Amino acid sequence: MKKSLFALAAVGAFAGAAQAQSSVSVYGIYDGGWSGSNTQETNTSGTKTNAASSGFSGGESASSRIGFRGVEDLGKGLTASFNIELGFNAGTGEVTTATSSNTANTTGSTQGSDTGVRTAIVGLGNKQFGTLQIGRQLTGIHSIVAGDVWGGNNMAGDATYSDVKATATTNGTGQTISGRVSSQATRSSNMATYISPTIAGLTLRAEAGNTLSTVSNTNGYTSDPGIQFAMKGAYATYNYGPFTAKAGQVTMTSNEALSNFVGFSGSKTTISAANVMYKDKGVTVQYTFANNKTETAAGAYTSGVRAQKLSASYQMGAIMPFIQYGNGNIQGSRAVLATNTLIDTTSMQAGVEYSLSKRTNLYAAYGNTDQKLKNTSAKTEVTDIAVGVRHTF
Repeated sequence: MKKSLFALAAVGAFAGAAQAQSSVSVYGIYDGGWSGSNTQETNTSGTKTNAASSGFSGGESASSRIGFRGVEDLGKGLTASFNIELGFNAGTGEVTTATSSNTANTTGSTQGSDTGVRTAIVGLGNKQFGTLQIGRQLTGIHSIVAGDVWGGNNMAGDATYSDVKATATTNGTGQTISGRVSSQATRSSNMATYISPTIAGLTLRAEAGNTLSTVSNTNGYTSDPGIQFAMKGAYATYNYGPFTAKAGQVTMTSNEALSNFVGFSGSKTTISAANVMYKDKGVTVQYTFANNKTETAAGAYTSGVRAQKLSASYQMGAIMPFIQYGNGNIQGSRAVLATNTLIDTTSMQAGVEYSLSKRTNLYAAYGNTDQKLKNTSAKTEVTDIAVGVRHTF
């Protein structure tokens, strides 16, 4: 009898220890609601065109997602972790896909992936030495550019983050340059990330990724389409009481051949960003500045985005109003051309959230982005309106 009781106790202790040492959880965001968007364009001759859309597609406050993550205690302060996260369309429930590159750089409504994969990482962590993660995930520049006031929303009106493009009508060159400063670096695949422990309020982060295509190459020409992509970034976050400051820079180089028997064409994009935030007693105020510059492999300027924004919110019980205002510019080639390529941008967002619980919020928001081709009458104005419910699980 004593042996049986001892065996049962041992099994119970082992099971309890295993449960304490390892855990897996399911999490996500479902953001559903109604939204309407209106785009009005005026060309250099004063001719106006208008396009409007609306529906219950959702995803305006945040991109809907479902994820799985787990942590295992390996002992002596060492942990192992993993995180898999898929994006999906709130209106249809379909996993978000697009004809964009899962290896390189795209973002926006596609959530940056052909396959819907937002995050896929495995990592090791140590309380004294920090955390190392390998796989696909958000870059460090994302949190700086998105900001902390209604950060990561998908509406027009966020000067540093909205994915509004300067169309051929506005910029006169046929280029489609995204207004989102981090558009080429929101996520990256095949990336290793190191995050330091926080010491005296300071946290450091470094990341690097490299993808090489497997194509045959003769005299600088490829017989098959392919892409080579590399990125590296460094960031710092400092907390002191109610103040937080973030700064960082990421550089991406891409060497790409899109069709058979076409030589590789290289480019380099450098994104720098910083913000400072005050958060205390329900009040959040933040200033963000970001700059994006793309060059050819030879160092010739091809495009750039510069933006700044001032954001504020105030949590009053269950109600949180917020507002963001910003400006900047978008520019194509700096070569001497008959057409102007410098676009001045002004953006504004305003809205309110109402918390039904810690996990469920109602929201209503308005966003507007104006893009004006300098010294001409050409412009693009995008206006978004949204009401919805966001549930976090």
